[in-house]
Amino acid sequence: MRALRPESRAGVLMWLALAVCAGYANVLGTPFQFDDYNVIVNEEQVHSWANWFAALDSGIRPLLKFSYTLNWTLGTGVAGFHVTNLLIHLANAYLVYCLAQAFTQQQWLRDSLRPVPLFTALLFAVHPVHTEAVSYICGRSASLMALFYLAALLSYVIGRSRDNRFYIYVATPLLFVLALAVKETAMTFPLALLLWELGCGGRWNTAFKPQWPVWAVSGIAVLFFIFSNSYFAQMQRSAEFNSLTGNLATHLYGFAWLLRQWALPLWLNIDPDLPLLTNFTGALWPLMLFLALFALMLACWRRRPWLGFALAWAMLQLIPLYLFLPRLDIANERQMYLAGWPLLLALSIELALWLNDRAFRLIAAAVLLTLVSLTVLRNQVYASEISLWQDTVQKSPHKARAHNNLGHAYLLAQRPQDARSEFSTALQLDPRLFQARHNLYRADDEMEMAGGALRP
Repeated sequence: MRALRPESRAGVLMWLALAVCAGYANVLGTPFQFDDYNVIVNEEQVHSWANWFAALDSGIRPLLKFSYTLNWTLGTGVAGFHVTNLLIHLANAYLVYCLAQAFTQQQWLRDSLRPVPLFTALLFAVHPVHTEAVSYICGRSASLMALFYLAALLSYVIGRSRDNRFYIYVATPLLFVLALAVKETAMTFPLALLLWELGCGGRWNTAFKPQWPVWAVSGIAVLFFIFSNSYFAQMQRSAEFNSLTGNLATHLYGFAWLLRQWALPLWLNIDPDLPLLTNFTGALWPLMLFLALFALMLACWRRRPWLGFALAWAMLQLIPLYLFLPRLDIANERQMYLAGWPLLLALSIELALWLNDRAFRLIAAAVLLTLVSLTVLRNQVYASEISLWQDTVQKSPHKARAHNNLGHAYLLAQRPQDARSEFSTALQLDPRLFQARHNLYRADDEMEMAGGALRP
């Protein structure tokens, strides 16, 4: 791989577009899946601009729903939704390139790091852990939020480097607001700015002055979420979900699982079967891993700041919010979409420092080819709802919801006998799963209409 000159933006976009097309061309014809029906296909709020506007006072994530409404009213069908997701992903890959370039320019070894920004962005473009955020249409909540989040960070970086007050005091907080309007987890942004300053040799006590508008927006957002009935009800349900100790143990386990998915993306799973823990008994190895990584982060911060920055960024994005507001789904791979790009940056920098030019190009080509292949294979799973949930059941055989969702897919495909088998398995795993019991009766009704056997 040859390092591109900073001014060769068209060349960078060309490489990134080729990478996105190579990894995701086979996803354009895939149908709506699972939650797509709940938030898009069967959701009247996104089917017209009048409905979207009418729901503004009570709805959540208005900008995300704006994007769904735009796609729906354009009438381009499911392919239009996929094209939008791919364009968002391409834009994010370019933002990663710009941020990687800005970061490496702050390092004392910057002359040795010229190929790093493009390689980092290409890794981001084709890493298979991102398929859930790109190929799964409603995974857009992660990628669209990341678009405004990364754009806000880049705006801040540009403003600081040029001493431009507009970028710092207007564009950055505005983009932060847009990120919040897509997904609430953008609340980590003020702390992300501090991490960037520290990773680039700055000091936290001098970083607050240019960041005060972002912290002000953050405070206003907290008040908005508390006084919004829709958001507050969700926060209440989340707060009652588990104890603080249980949340910490559970999400450290999820943190370790997500890092494994990033480092070794061979078992990607849209609905992983992760345990809900109430204490640290079942989370000793994730706790030890976290403590080891935390110690490594502190040890590397001065000599290898890219490693410290990458680990701190991943911890910030994956743990604090979910500690106090736990998720019903403990971990999803789409969480790595925003959390993982500094890890790719750190990997790229380490390879550039350890390898000569020729070896770097060979390793880079091999890694990119491997990741593209894994992404193409993963996207084949999205070919139908049946193939998606068959893959999930294979990887989460003891999760009742996965069997129920596969049964529902069979039911839609008019295969009631196969559907009944999956619903029965789901009820054996979780007798309280009322959706599976309701679906079992539906399957029996369809079999009766077709002249098949009834339940005993």
